[in-house]
Amino acid sequence: MKRLFSLIIICMTMIHIVAACSSNEANVTLDKKHKPLPDYVLNSSEKIKETYIMVSNYPEVVANVPCYCGCFAQDGHKSNLDCYIDHFGENNAVEEWDAMSIS
Repeated sequence: MKRLFSLIIICMTMIHIVAACSSNEANVTLDKKHKPLPDYVLNSSEKIKETYIMVSNYPEVVANVPCYCGCFAQDGHKSNLDCYIDHFGENNAVEEWDAMSIS
């Protein structure tokens, strides 16, 4: 029951973050510490770009969201974070993006 409650809180937090990111603000910018977004993200919709940026800004939240797409068996993913970011470096800087969330 405690785990279900935690999952509900995490999901509500994610909805809040996504809603804030999808407001009519024109500039959702990627922190300069991160590797630039790859072409497969840049050539996607604005929502996809915003989501990748949001994930890079709130990795601790997204790391608590389970992934059910089956990528665990293929790529060893442990959470939804792994579907967006492949590798972090120093200071939680994104060093390698993951294309799983584009498919």
